Amino acid sequence: ETMNNNELLTRIRNAFPNAKSLNGPSTDTAEEKVLSFAGAWLAFRKNDLTAEQLTILQTLSDQNFDDQRSTNPWYRFLTHQTNDVPNSAEQIKQVRLIQIHLTFHDTTNTTELTAALKSLFNCIVASFYLNSRTLIIVQTKDQQVLSNDELESILQTVESDFFVKVQLFLGNFWPIDQQLPLIFNEEQAVFAKSTVPVSTLSSLALDYYARPQLRRSSLAQQLTTIIRQEADIQDVIIALYHNAGNLSSAAKQLFIHRNTLQYRLERFRDLTSFNLKNMDDLVLCYLLITSFND
Repeated sequence: ETMNNNELLTRIRNAFPNAKSLNGPSTDTAEEKVLSFAGAWLAFRKNDLTAEQLTILQTLSDQNFDDQRSTNPWYRFLTHQTNDVPNSAEQIKQVRLIQIHLTFHDTTNTTELTAALKSLFNCIVASFYLNSRTLIIVQTKDQQVLSNDELESILQTVESDFFVKVQLFLGNFWPIDQQLPLIFNEEQAVFAKSTVPVSTLSSLALDYYARPQLRRSSLAQQLTTIIRQEADIQDVIIALYHNAGNLSSAAKQLFIHRNTLQYRLERFRDLTSFNLKNMDDLVLCYLLITSFND
């Protein structure tokens, strides 16, 4: 009898009420064993588990998803099962880890889907499924690279051909050493923040590293309230940020005259003492209004 993913997760939570839910991937500690089930990460206190329970949990977990993976040297290296850097890395200086998250609407031929997804990238060193919904591609540097927009439009075709929703995260290029599995964990946690089809570390970094910190700050909340006293300034700040502070380009995007924009910036400066022509001021204001915009 097969259980669906949610049932499995519910049963495990019921059987181990002390298991702690985690926001994203994490590594084992001296006290805790970390496993994921259907993409949801849980930390179990080692003292609470018998050897038999641990074996059962490991068998049911995503980490035990299929046999072919367990022998894949890149899978073993990136999931902390071995410290041995894979042999195929000898000739390679750097790799990036591409994470592809799949939501199936139907029973899909995964062999064909995997081939279609891999065909988007050259110079693939290895690939494996981290769990039933996450394909990882290990790629070396490549001259011919598709832009994010190109990838996005090709993915739309893949989605309609295979009845699947695809989210793609393009990791940075990293040297292949003992830090890489830790970086992979962190990139997975960053990717968990994504709501768009194609994302990168730079596109998600502010959401992951900066905004949660600001949301906990009384000072930041108060500053945001002060900034928002100026009507329509939010659009101005966003336009300036997206145009790297260029007044003419921002004015064009806002459909206003450059002098009108200039006047708004001066009025804003009188009100808040922030000079949006100064990059530090602009970035801070951008971070604040986008952190508290919900």
